[in-house]
Amino acid sequence: KYPVKRVACACLWLATKLEEIPRKLRDILQVFLRMECRREGLPIEFLDYFSKRYEHLKSDLIKHERLLLREFGFIVHVEHPHKLVLNYLQMMDAQHLMQEAWSLVNDSLRTPLCVRFNAEVVACGVIYLAARRKHEPLPEEPPWWGLFNVSQSDMEEVCRMICGLYSLPKAQYIHVVESSRPLAQCCFTDPAKPRAVGTLATTGGGEGSTE
Repeated sequence: KYPVKRVACACLWLATKLEEIPRKLRDILQVFLRMECRREGLPIEFLDYFSKRYEHLKSDLIKHERLLLREFGFIVHVEHPHKLVLNYLQMMDAQHLMQEAWSLVNDSLRTPLCVRFNAEVVACGVIYLAARRKHEPLPEEPPWWGLFNVSQSDMEEVCRMICGLYSLPKAQYIHVVESSRPLAQCCFTDPAKPRAVGTLATTGGGEGSTE
């Protein structure tokens, strides 16, 4: 329904604000323009921040950000389990599991766990899985996860989802925008200039949806 490359640009800009790593809007646009020019074999150009072209791109990005927020229902806060993993392992004097648990919790971001379970459940799940992978026993009488008000069934579901991630085949790129013009020629075109009619890119148009 919406251009995938413009949505990707808006997602990145929104993420920088949510994670309190702010980046200027013009920098986001410049990076996406440079990446698209390199992919399409076009000359690298600098975006003039005082041009009508920039104003058009700025308005377009803000519009897509608002569309994202509307789809999310403006519910965009997610608590990450990373800090909890470190705290829980220190409480149990199991710092030797930190590296394995940290790798697992990073991989969990490739799953919908952060929106299905609370951060405490995900943290306990990755610790449980890390202990099993390292063959390190953790106290079960009483169960250690009970200290954090986490049920064993939820914890095991977290483990299943992470293990399921490792069983997936290698990802293949899908050309989702083959029928549209490249971003550098479509999204990043000065609206004040006339465009050629009937010129569609037939190669390379699908690149950039993962950036």
